[in-house]
Amino acid sequence: MSLKQMWEYVLFQSNGYKLAALFVIVGTVCGAGYAYVNSILYARILDILIIENYDRAIYMVVIMIVAVWILMVLEALSKIVVDTWMDSSDYETKKRTAKKVFTMQYEKVEREETLSALRKVRMGELSEGGIAVQLDAIYSFFTYIVKTVFSTAFLVTLIIKASFGGNVNVLKILILTLLLAGFMALIAYLSVVIAWKLGEKGNEMSEKNVRGNSEFNYLTSFMFSDAAALNIRLYDCSDYIIKKCKLIIDSMKIWIEYGRYKGIRNGILGIIMQLLAAYIYIYMAVVALGGIVTTGEVLMYAGAAITMVASIQGMLGLYNSIVFRNKFLKTYEEFIEDENMSYDGTLPIEKRDDNRYELAFKGVSFKYPGCDEYILKNVSIKFNIGERIALVGLNGAGKTTLIKLLMRFYEPTEGEITLNGIDIRKYDYNEYVSIFAPVFQDFALFDFPIDENIAGSIDVNEVRLKRAIKDAQIEDVIEKLPDKVHTRLGHHNGEGTGLSGGEKQKVAIARALYKDAPFVIIDEPTAALDPVAEAEVYENFDKLVGNKTSIYISHRMSSCKFCDRIVVLDGGKIAEEGNHKELLAQDGIYAKLYNTQAEYYTA
Repeated sequence: MSLKQMWEYVLFQSNGYKLAALFVIVGTVCGAGYAYVNSILYARILDILIIENYDRAIYMVVIMIVAVWILMVLEALSKIVVDTWMDSSDYETKKRTAKKVFTMQYEKVEREETLSALRKVRMGELSEGGIAVQLDAIYSFFTYIVKTVFSTAFLVTLIIKASFGGNVNVLKILILTLLLAGFMALIAYLSVVIAWKLGEKGNEMSEKNVRGNSEFNYLTSFMFSDAAALNIRLYDCSDYIIKKCKLIIDSMKIWIEYGRYKGIRNGILGIIMQLLAAYIYIYMAVVALGGIVTTGEVLMYAGAAITMVASIQGMLGLYNSIVFRNKFLKTYEEFIEDENMSYDGTLPIEKRDDNRYELAFKGVSFKYPGCDEYILKNVSIKFNIGERIALVGLNGAGKTTLIKLLMRFYEPTEGEITLNGIDIRKYDYNEYVSIFAPVFQDFALFDFPIDENIAGSIDVNEVRLKRAIKDAQIEDVIEKLPDKVHTRLGHHNGEGTGLSGGEKQKVAIARALYKDAPFVIIDEPTAALDPVAEAEVYENFDKLVGNKTSIYISHRMSSCKFCDRIVVLDGGKIAEEGNHKELLAQDGIYAKLYNTQAEYYTA
């Protein structure tokens, strides 16, 4: 990671904090500079005291105190601003990442490379710290650079003085100066080589450790889940889990090897750095004995030499950590800067009180990214306005995939989907999805109050909430809860209430009713119910949708008898179409499935 890249990272992370970059500059310069200002003035005061000019010395002391105080105050104020920005940067970046996830096309979020990148970020945070730690390291690195620049300027001044003044033999000074330059060049070369080697080794170790970190994280969270608690006890898996944890921990011992590798190289470099410091002291002693510098200047240049050595050592240690951490954290930037949609339209959705939204698939084929097998093949179907349509078929027939394409979770591999005759990709995505109120089989409820779950917001419309609760037939359930609609769900917040599977499904249905969108989709959210209960939920829900277009997906043929049209999918293709009586009369796939299920439930 170059200096330019570090600075670009600071600028990227300071989004929303316009003065953060300025305070970084002021803080690092003042933080590095006040020690040198103090050294310069202190050397001057010492030389003045030697000649017993006390009035002048007092004057210089006042200047030194005021100058150093101003620089220290500026550095302290800058650090306060920078620390405040750094502390909130983790939150800000995670907020931006969450917003990105919510606005990014589902197909992109679901990709393995995206999930892998975010997993690496989490692993990097666990092992080396997050964004705030990285920014603090870069800030300190910049401070060391400024200190090194100041130290180098002092030493260059010393060398120039030694070359053109005093009683020292010019040839001797020239030889000593060349040796000093060579020594410093060697240090610079070794520093770069060692930093590069350590960076490579650290990255190699990190790659090896990503899987172990991920598995250990999974196990520690899994052990405390409700499902795990039951299965671990019923199948006596405690020894198995403990042994898995031990194996993962053993695999992490590669860091001992890395620590040894790093320690040896840093130790060698440290010894060389101390030899350089010793040589600089000898150099200054020779210069001082030749009368080239004053007593005060000897102390000043000695302080500069010590600071330079310490700064170079500090830079090397920080650089390796920064490069190592950046390998993980840079995925945040790549993720946030990636395009949200493969095709982002701009057309607004026409707001219609009559809900006249007609959707159609035209020769649509689809296969998931990275797969060769088509899930849907040349599907053409029109969803007529106000029609009740059932999608039925065996697992893997393509029912849910068709719905995901309809709502732009994925883009068709071939063909197009239209809304009122226009390709849906040309519409603004957020406006387009606003016309759908889906209830999926794997619906998610949050461990927050029921009213917020239904509204999907902190701001709840009480009139719409009451109507949705009534229509979803969960009034009796909610009335029995301790805080009624304000009762928290789940057990992760310490005071939540658990609901049965059927009750959770009704809350999910109430959420769809609350949205009051013109296009309703029910994708097997009642799979946990028995066939009779499921049919009742579907038929009751059908009465509530009014003139809305609705799609019902179910494995149970009997649940969809009330629909205007039933579409049977088989092997990714539309195999049959018609209403319940027509399809039974055809004696095809639908009839076979229906009769088999009816025989099973009446046996």
